[in-house]
Amino acid sequence: MKIKDRFWLWGHPEGRYNHEYGNEQESRMTPMEGCLYLGISNTFMVPVGVNVNHRQYNKSFKTLKGVGWETYAAGKNPSVLEQYIEEARDFPNITRVVYDDFVRGGKFREIPLENLTKAHEMLHNNDVRPLDMWMVLYTQEFGLDPAFDEEFKDYIAPFDGIIMWTWKECDVPLIPEKYEIFKKLTPNNKRMFGCYLWNFGERKAATREAVLWQLDFYLDKIRKGEAEGVVFHTNTMADLDLDAYDAALEWMAIHGEEDI
Repeated sequence: MKIKDRFWLWGHPEGRYNHEYGNEQESRMTPMEGCLYLGISNTFMVPVGVNVNHRQYNKSFKTLKGVGWETYAAGKNPSVLEQYIEEARDFPNITRVVYDDFVRGGKFREIPLENLTKAHEMLHNNDVRPLDMWMVLYTQEFGLDPAFDEEFKDYIAPFDGIIMWTWKECDVPLIPEKYEIFKKLTPNNKRMFGCYLWNFGERKAATREAVLWQLDFYLDKIRKGEAEGVVFHTNTMADLDLDAYDAALEWMAIHGEEDI
């Protein structure tokens, strides 16, 4: 396996963030094009409020190795997962689902723990094949209150994997400290890292320096067997001539073909 095989795209409908989060340009790049451009072969598809045709996107992803769909709604209603299991029947590269922005300012407490257990059971024991269940967790959401972290462990436990994201680039220097806490919270889970190529948290372009530092840090953890991979965010700015994307491409050109 190559390093590039450990990378995923956080895919959104094309143009979803035109004129949003400080971006005043207009992108036309689709998630599949984003994968091709970045040289990776896996994507999470996250509609973020857009009513998309799942089958059309899944057809466009035919040559990818791994596909995962966002399914936060399954927290309230696990039967939602039946759709994704059926889609996995037709598309063999669908391997997982992901609950985006799981904490949501404390709204995660509205999700019964038994629903997460049921969802895990549905995904792993069905007549198609086992599918993984992942969660998005931000660095500003843990490591602040030991009592909260202890409570949250019960919500982490049903998930196969957790993706650690840093929302604001100004918090990137905190990643090593946060990662040590993250490891303690996820002793039995797979781990991945999210890497923003646009600084959504501060509504401006991400910097080359922050992207390269993160990728080097994450690569070290992958090599040590402490994490599965990295998720690039996102296709919706990839064609706008941004330095952070160029930096990611340069890094991938150096490390992408390395064996792992």
